[in-house]
Amino acid sequence: MRNIQLRGFRIAIKSLTGNPLRVALAVLAIMIGVASLIVLVGIGRGTEQEVRRVIEGMGPNLIIVNAGQSRVVKGQLGQVGMMTNLTLKDAAAIATECPSVRTVAPAHSKKLLVKSGNVTYSTKIVATMPSIREVRNISLQSGSFFDETENRLMAPVAVVGPTVVDSLFGRRDPNGASIMIGRVMFKVIGVTAPKGSVSGEDQDDQIFVPLRTAMAKLMNVTYLSNVFVEAAGLDNIHSAGTEIKSLLRERHRLREDKQDDFTIQNQADVIETQSSVARTFNLLVLSIAVSSLVIGGVGILGVMLLSIQERISEIGIRRAVGARRSDILVQFLVESSFLGILGGIAGLFLGLGASAGVKLISGMPVVLEPYYIVLSLVFSLATGLVFGIYPSWKAARLDPIEALNTEA
Repeated sequence: MRNIQLRGFRIAIKSLTGNPLRVALAVLAIMIGVASLIVLVGIGRGTEQEVRRVIEGMGPNLIIVNAGQSRVVKGQLGQVGMMTNLTLKDAAAIATECPSVRTVAPAHSKKLLVKSGNVTYSTKIVATMPSIREVRNISLQSGSFFDETENRLMAPVAVVGPTVVDSLFGRRDPNGASIMIGRVMFKVIGVTAPKGSVSGEDQDDQIFVPLRTAMAKLMNVTYLSNVFVEAAGLDNIHSAGTEIKSLLRERHRLREDKQDDFTIQNQADVIETQSSVARTFNLLVLSIAVSSLVIGGVGILGVMLLSIQERISEIGIRRAVGARRSDILVQFLVESSFLGILGGIAGLFLGLGASAGVKLISGMPVVLEPYYIVLSLVFSLATGLVFGIYPSWKAARLDPIEALNTEA
């Protein structure tokens, strides 16, 4: 019995190796499906981890209070309503009256032209307090950050981001250099460490200046555009948001039927949104890969039916010398399974090579997880097995006498 099964296995392998072109066509779609699954899931997971790293780098307990309401209009997030209602007194009240808040950094941001020598560049100016370093987890690449004394004395000093350095100074050291922001001359005292981009916004394309300096000399405003808040802990981030909302509604004298004239965002919500987008992307990739595997399975089905049609006499001889229906069934299931796993292995090597190429050429983060690699191989094996059931059953049901009398 065992010899019959081994003989059936050898016949299956010999049949496949004797028709390399047919085998190649049968496994092509499965190979593409597995390779696309590995590459696209790798890109999706790499992007998700990179975004999460950047967001957490901004401060995992960060809450941002924006003046006015934020709404999505024509696909763009913009602010509507009063923009002058958020003040320094609001920021001070948040720091002292909200028990779930650890640190507060009031800020006013505006895009202005910056000039160094003959180079002019437009970038975001963030007027803020020294506490912004702790709240937004800002580290320095060189130089120093302004302190409370420089803010109180309205010192014209600036800390620039790496993108600004590249645009204005190239490879020169910017520390100690003078730049013209608007019509005010500032001295560069430091450069922030790279942080990357979040939601398409370059976190390195900005200049930090003391809040009092900017409000009195540069922007001529008495209100804030943002208040950056650090919650006392990750568990306190939602309670801090509730406390801030209640406090600001009371301070702004908003009746119950009135909407907020401010917007509160926290990093936990941003991370959850990013994770939700990543899950949707992974489901899309999975559906594409499954479609490719199904197409590959149909290819295996066609090849197996054609193979059985050509080998009816062989099946009849095997049945005549003692092979049972189950032996014929196993023989052809081995063939179809082998096609599936062969396509999976070929797709695995193609996917690994393509992932390395994408990472090398584009610099995109690609994370290969063993779970998805093993899963893709299991799916390819299952595809070959499932789509091989009908042809194998058809071969096993052949009558040996009719099979011997049939000309292929």
